[in-house]
Amino acid sequence: MNLTVEKRIELEQMQADELILALYKDEPLHEDLARLNETFGGSLAAVIEQEKAGEANNVTVIHTLGKLKVNKVVLLGLGEKGKLTFTKARDAFAKAVKTVRAKGKDKQVALVLPEAAGIETDRMAQAAAEAFLLGTYSYEGYRQKPKQEKAIAALRIYPFAAETEAAAAAGVKKGEALATGTNLARDLTNTPSNYLTPRALKDAIVEVAERYGMPYEVLEKDKLAELGMGGVLSVAQGSAEPPYVVVVKYQGRETWDNVIGLIGKGVTFDTGGISIKPVAGMEEMKSDMGGSATLLGAVEAIGRLKPKANVMLVVGCVENMPSGTAFKPGDVITTMSGKTVEIITTDAEGRLVLADCITYAKMQGVSCLIDCATLTGGVVVALGAVSTGAMSNDQSLVNELLAGAEQAGERLWQLPTFEEYRQLNKSRVADLKNSGGRQGHAIIAGVFLQEFVEETPWVHLDIAGTAYINAASDYHPGGATGAMARSVAQFILSRSEK
Repeated sequence: MNLTVEKRIELEQMQADELILALYKDEPLHEDLARLNETFGGSLAAVIEQEKAGEANNVTVIHTLGKLKVNKVVLLGLGEKGKLTFTKARDAFAKAVKTVRAKGKDKQVALVLPEAAGIETDRMAQAAAEAFLLGTYSYEGYRQKPKQEKAIAALRIYPFAAETEAAAAAGVKKGEALATGTNLARDLTNTPSNYLTPRALKDAIVEVAERYGMPYEVLEKDKLAELGMGGVLSVAQGSAEPPYVVVVKYQGRETWDNVIGLIGKGVTFDTGGISIKPVAGMEEMKSDMGGSATLLGAVEAIGRLKPKANVMLVVGCVENMPSGTAFKPGDVITTMSGKTVEIITTDAEGRLVLADCITYAKMQGVSCLIDCATLTGGVVVALGAVSTGAMSNDQSLVNELLAGAEQAGERLWQLPTFEEYRQLNKSRVADLKNSGGRQGHAIIAGVFLQEFVEETPWVHLDIAGTAYINAASDYHPGGATGAMARSVAQFILSRSEK
């Protein structure tokens, strides 16, 4: 979609298939609507009243019958003026996107931003940009014949007033970057694992790094063995696909300090290994690399927006398969940190990959760590598909992430990391065991990672419930969501402003 911010012109001059005009509930007609009401001989006001067009998320379509250069006017209700938030605005715009998209292909759409109320103009424009780019997302897949998706070819956004054009442009730029990063995460997570192998995931990460001139390093199997990355190597040893650890650096500050470490789980398919999963739903385990996709989406966004922050992305790219060479329950492995781990179940593999990547990032001198993973079914039981779970050893850091999620309009909920949970990971034959049982499962996995984080400020994001959902919404057609890509990017952007 071609997304632009245009200089404000009169409605009569606007050319498009459909023109979206927003209005608030129980408010007098603003200037644009008042002029349209005159054009339609006073009938527009009656339609607005009859259809309750100002109600939140209400969409009313009016055919212009040649009275304007646009074919249809789409009235979008925003609800009560004083109660509008960024998320509510984005929800409303997404509803308009769904309506416009459903009625034709390759449309030219114009949107006049509403008068800002409760949120600033740049946030209003960001909400619109995100709604259009997220709401028109479609995964093409591998059909013999392409899907005949109804699309929006171009969106021209006009500010409510000429003096707000710069703010609108800034908001659209940010929204476009965040949504593009989210859609990249969706594409990768939706890709079947025979196409998105560990090598292909590695290549996708390198492609983003090269696109934005970010230095990167690919650690292959021999190097992983040299570094002692027993967690990554153990998970990978049952697969014919070689493992990789990919490291990308983004430097937005003059000096390489205060580095934010992003650690992604890149298990491109998880059978459970020897502890094999049930057949029902196993096809969705192509999404087990969703954490790496989320963080790569955040890196895509910061590559576009260029914040004054330093970031290091570390992703372990592996496949967890059962075979004669696979690691087994009862094995004891040695991680890069030197800590030994008793394997209780080979289906608790992601934490082993993350443990080595966390250790590597710490050795590179990062100042804080954020890991992201589709780590546990336990977080799905606890929070469902509504919210991502967060765990941390540093309250100020997790507060920043919570604030970033709030600003991005994503749900994030903090879970405890009490000392009692850490005791459940103790082993009789090794320093740790990789599964402490079913009770508090999501938390036990988080505090397992904490053993490798040690004193470094850290937040763990478990997106197992939010990264891949079958229910469609106004924002996506079902499947991968790109959850938390915008929140992590917003966290980095907020840090760059300090």
